[in-house]
Amino acid sequence: MKIRLALIDTDEDYRRRLSDFYIKNYQDRIEILTFSSLDSFENNRGNKSIDVMLVSENIEDDLSSYSEKMSMAYLSDRDLIERKNNIKTINKFKKPEKIYKEILNVLADGTNGDIAYKFNDGNNTLVEVFMPVNGGAGATSLAIAYAKRLARRGVPTLYLNFEILNSSDIFLNGDGNIGFDEIIYAIKSKKQSVSLKIESSVLKTSEGLNFFNKSRTALDMLELSDEDISVLIKEIKGMGKYRHIIIDCNFDLGSRLNTFSKFAYKIVFVFDDTKQGIKKMSELNEALHIMENNGAIDITNKMTLICNKVKDLNNISISKELSVRDFVKHYSADSKDLTEILSQVSFLENLR
Repeated sequence: MKIRLALIDTDEDYRRRLSDFYIKNYQDRIEILTFSSLDSFENNRGNKSIDVMLVSENIEDDLSSYSEKMSMAYLSDRDLIERKNNIKTINKFKKPEKIYKEILNVLADGTNGDIAYKFNDGNNTLVEVFMPVNGGAGATSLAIAYAKRLARRGVPTLYLNFEILNSSDIFLNGDGNIGFDEIIYAIKSKKQSVSLKIESSVLKTSEGLNFFNKSRTALDMLELSDEDISVLIKEIKGMGKYRHIIIDCNFDLGSRLNTFSKFAYKIVFVFDDTKQGIKKMSELNEALHIMENNGAIDITNKMTLICNKVKDLNNISISKELSVRDFVKHYSADSKDLTEILSQVSFLENLR
């Protein structure tokens, strides 16, 4: 989808600079039309439909007739002003990339869900789910390490955390303030474009890994149903932007696991090298095989078992009934980011 944007601002230099940037960097995503006044807009727009209108807050004309027909925001030089005349404001001196994100967010809020955002027609996205079998197994650090490794190699990758208590912000940093709760709202409201909300909210690490800020409260995550998750994954896959979606989630032997099994290329169960971890993994392995034999789930051909935090790789005592793909030694994170260390571990190659 190519967004048609009308920029109305008396500052000719500003109009030129923003227009030049979008023509150079976003020509496949946005068409920008610039005007010095509303009169100029009316006289020169022709019969072209407009998706989003950005209007300088210095223009005092009544915009109500426009706001009823298209998405709209004011351009302001004041950072703390969020709305004017009940219309959203955007700081005009933000980086053009951030203004573009704001444009997507404005459009998402006003499209009634009828606009989709698509990068490619083809869809070859692989979904890989990391799930801890016991508490403290380290599934989050392994999932992020794997995702970072892919991103460093130039593979378009999205890390998606569905944990109730999301701790990924310990390892991931990005510049943005939209929380995952806004994506949840877009899905549930059915009044917003989910794909636009996704693209306006996604952040990127220095390695090039895409991710979302966690929800503002953990309670927001409890609102996500299995159907909501299915909608979200379908929307992301349908965008055609990512080769890999790395899902990090709480352990769930019920409907949530069944939902993931329908989308996943791999489901990685992570347990640690303790009596409790090994016992739980053995019991889960048995349960999943019984469930599959009874026709309740299709999963064993997608399972990958990882034993994490192994103290001695030369002294491993785990039953051969557990087909463990790899054993990852215990690393101390005191001196270096744990995900940076793990991203260098060779087991990650075996998941692909």
